[in-house]
Amino acid sequence: MTGNIIGNQNPLVGTTYTYEIKPSGLLFGLKGDYEWYLYKKQKNGIWKDITSKPKKGEKVTYRFGEIGLGIEFQMKVYEIKKGILPGMSATKELAGSCTLIPTSDKVSKIDKVVLFNRGAKDVNKANYRDTLIAQAHCIAMFNKEIEFHLWEDDAPGKGHDSNINKNNRHTRSYKALVNEKGIAEVPIPLMSDEKILRQMANQFLMKGDKNEGANHEYYVTATYSGKIQGASQVNVDVANPDYKGGSQNQPKPQPKPKPQPQKDTPKFPAGQGGAHKQPDPKGNIIEAVFIDDTGKELSKVAVGDKVRIRIHSKNMVEKHIQYVVWEYDTASNDEVFRSGNIKITADVHDTSGFIITKAIFEKGIDSPIGDPDSDKQNYFIEIISKDLSAESQKFGVNSEGLMQVEKVKSAAGVQKQNKNQTGEKCFCNRDFEEKDVKQLVKLLKGTETIWEGQALKGGKRAPCNISDKSFATLTKALNSAFKKYNINTCIQKTHFLAQTCEETGTFALSEETKSDYLSSQSIYKGRGLLQLTGVRTDEKDLTTLFNKPGPYKDYADYKNDQNIVKNPSIVANNVDYCIDSGAWIWSVNKKMPKAPSPAVDRWGIETSEKSLNQLALFGDKYLELISVLLNGRNEKTKMPNGWEKRKTNYNILKTGFFMYDRFHNDNNKPANAKDIVTYHIYADGTVERHIPKKIKSGYEKKYKYVYHDKNKKEHEICIADWIEIDKVERQKPNPTSVPKGYISHDSFNISGVNQKDVYKYSDGSIVASGKPGEGNGTILRKYVKSGGKTIIVKIPDPLNYNSDNAKINLAFKDTIRKYMGRDHFACLIGALAEAGFSKVTSGGAAMQDGTCFPSVSHTNGSSIDVAYFTHTNTQKFINSMIKFGFNYFLAGTGMSFSKPKGFNGTLEGGHSDHNGHLHGGAPKSLSISIKEIKE
Repeated sequence: MTGNIIGNQNPLVGTTYTYEIKPSGLLFGLKGDYEWYLYKKQKNGIWKDITSKPKKGEKVTYRFGEIGLGIEFQMKVYEIKKGILPGMSATKELAGSCTLIPTSDKVSKIDKVVLFNRGAKDVNKANYRDTLIAQAHCIAMFNKEIEFHLWEDDAPGKGHDSNINKNNRHTRSYKALVNEKGIAEVPIPLMSDEKILRQMANQFLMKGDKNEGANHEYYVTATYSGKIQGASQVNVDVANPDYKGGSQNQPKPQPKPKPQPQKDTPKFPAGQGGAHKQPDPKGNIIEAVFIDDTGKELSKVAVGDKVRIRIHSKNMVEKHIQYVVWEYDTASNDEVFRSGNIKITADVHDTSGFIITKAIFEKGIDSPIGDPDSDKQNYFIEIISKDLSAESQKFGVNSEGLMQVEKVKSAAGVQKQNKNQTGEKCFCNRDFEEKDVKQLVKLLKGTETIWEGQALKGGKRAPCNISDKSFATLTKALNSAFKKYNINTCIQKTHFLAQTCEETGTFALSEETKSDYLSSQSIYKGRGLLQLTGVRTDEKDLTTLFNKPGPYKDYADYKNDQNIVKNPSIVANNVDYCIDSGAWIWSVNKKMPKAPSPAVDRWGIETSEKSLNQLALFGDKYLELISVLLNGRNEKTKMPNGWEKRKTNYNILKTGFFMYDRFHNDNNKPANAKDIVTYHIYADGTVERHIPKKIKSGYEKKYKYVYHDKNKKEHEICIADWIEIDKVERQKPNPTSVPKGYISHDSFNISGVNQKDVYKYSDGSIVASGKPGEGNGTILRKYVKSGGKTIIVKIPDPLNYNSDNAKINLAFKDTIRKYMGRDHFACLIGALAEAGFSKVTSGGAAMQDGTCFPSVSHTNGSSIDVAYFTHTNTQKFINSMIKFGFNYFLAGTGMSFSKPKGFNGTLEGGHSDHNGHLHGGAPKSLSISIKEIKE
């Protein structure tokens, strides 16, 4: 026992114990009251105060639950002494402390495993439309993860024979945590895997049997880390739909067969394998085909595409029909879409159509595992006449006429309008209100101003000649264009607005301002949201003007309005034309070439002939490609022109305006943890690096970062690119001049950035020059190889993730030092989440080569600078960084935060260089170890 607290240092969980403070030494003055506090030791070694309300008195009781089993606690007692004289304040002094580790007299085990059909009259009977419940009743295993497996029992009599049933385990596993009652529980929906389970059950029979009989018998096993095991002893009998011997033993009647196309309706096309189309016996419906918005017949589409139906008929004008789209199966067909009543207006009638959403596609999947239709499906059309007394008919072409639908796994698809827990709606298939557009503009621009023109040098501004500068008209035009050009989902609107706001300065201008660019001096200069621009009068001569209409003519033909060619300024002066032209470029004009082509070879076959609007459905995946298609690639940076602004707009809109992850947090995930090296960052301060057996193509040089909040919910924060570099360190003393013999020299003329010149030498050393951090003049820094390699990642800028339980926000200002060690970045994410600030501004970490001018202690991305917050929040941020392993801090001494109001956990700077920013890092190593887990 340490200190002077009397009580059990190893209390049994679930038992109440008394603890008493025994004051030591002579008492002088007035005796005070005692307050008891309890601290819990975190995995990173830091003690956390978990006292909700201090207990008071010389003697108190504590009872530890099973959640505290094996955890180290510290008990502290403080004496609150009143002042000796009236008016003197009370004092608080530590009176005693001790360390506790709760234990258990129970042996951890799975005591009982059960499987049952909850709510059924007989809990041991079920059919394949039911959801079974599996439970593991455990002892001394609170919060441990239990894994369940479902088995079909072929052993005779009671009990289970592992040898007989060795091939009868379902491939899917189910996991759950043991709750405070000692029970881990999972639902097992039989319907989702019916095909697989029935096949498994009927494949292996009990010896001597010819079939499985009226029931399939199922049981479950439960394990913890493959060590502690248990199995349910009572089977659940699931009615065997394949049993032909009678129904007297089946617990429930089998469900009715799913609907199928009517036998006498026309269908277009019919099934595969040479089946012929089924024509209309009355000859009224001649043909039906799938088309797109341009009228082109479709043979192959992807989830997220819009399709329409073209119906060829005779003697049907003013009559009504209904069409049904079916997914073709060799055995039975699945209905995926049914229209309302449609009035035929002409012998060739095009319907308004529908979007093949993820939900529609999933109607054609019988089982998510093992179903051949889970990735590709074939659709045909049934036409049902509503006005004729003759029977409805089906039309089919043949197997070649089936439309193939692909589920592109990385595409978000088109979602239904989503709501969060507070009832807020996303912007899928929903109009903007005027207040929404104002909020969007203010978020990107800082002010609620539009069509103010482009700012020029000298404080002048090029005017914007748009006719109506109201938010109301802009809002109406945007909503109209979204509907007309099928820019329907949050992710499509995010992409579209990110690009258009870069092109227009967030609705500041509607046409190209006259400049040295030849396009700006042309009759058909850039106009509208996405800069509709003509083509050169001589395409081979790059010095000629863009005075041929080109896309202007294409747009005029599309709208059947040749005034656009005669009076091109209408695209810049009229709000409707300005917005509509941008949406036309987005959804109709700009497309990827058709495969085979070098561009498709580079980006993937799924991009072939896709419009920008269709590429947007893939989420983050094709942001760079969309930007290149719109405005080309910069020869110097090798990235899209205006890339940083386009990317910033996209990230801000996605996280700050559309709140994408709040409504669509399960969609648009280009790679899961099985495909990519993934960091898992936990709210308790632990970090793990998970390495899959195989990394998905395209993700070999990327890391995924996932944060787990205190409620154990996962948040996929970002995917970052990484590079391997030579480790560097600062060489002392600083050079007084640039050594000769350098092999390369680069200059940086970026406003606000300290580093201006960098010189590289054949031995790998680097000399950088520029302004000091917060001073005047010019300084030099030399960095040399320190031996070995290291990996650094490029930090997304801005890094914004905001949900109910996780706020992770970081933006760089006046810096190009945007690289950090891969482990350090993971820990920084944890610290940002722990602090939970809505804005953190950084002055930078390290350069791409691992150097860090003008700093000397950021090498290899081990540290980062952030702007100060309030004193309280700065201390909170320091504490957050300490929790996640950062152990070296510098704060300025010539600032208002200097001693005696300094920060705990910092080394004072000693000079003015840190008066404007806090330095936090772990230059030698992080104080927490990152566990690497290989699959």
